[in-house]
Amino acid sequence: MIESNPVERRNETRVTIDLWVEEHTDDALYFQRATNLSTGGLFLERTLPHAPGTVVEIDLRLPGDAEPLRVKGEVVPATSRELGMGLRFVDLRDSDKNRISDYLRNAPLRVVAKA
Repeated sequence: MIESNPVERRNETRVTIDLWVEEHTDDALYFQRATNLSTGGLFLERTLPHAPGTVVEIDLRLPGDAEPLRVKGEVVPATSRELGMGLRFVDLRDSDKNRISDYLRNAPLRVVAKA
């Protein structure tokens, strides 16, 4: 059973995933593990978060896609004590949003929650 959270800020359905992504900042490259995804953003598990408001670029290769998506994400303030970092997509192109949406519609593990 999924409990509702009165301070939940997510608007889109999210899917539990297990994908490695590349996080690009001004001066570094990090390999991160994404554990949920929506058309609004994603969560990177077990990483020390950047300061809220920091914008990073993520290369995200969806299963079945030949080319990775390069998306920008803004770090959002944590809502739990879980080690990780939530990113809200910014300036997401319609074509990239459609690719994510198509993947989410067909993803094998669907979570009934908002992302």
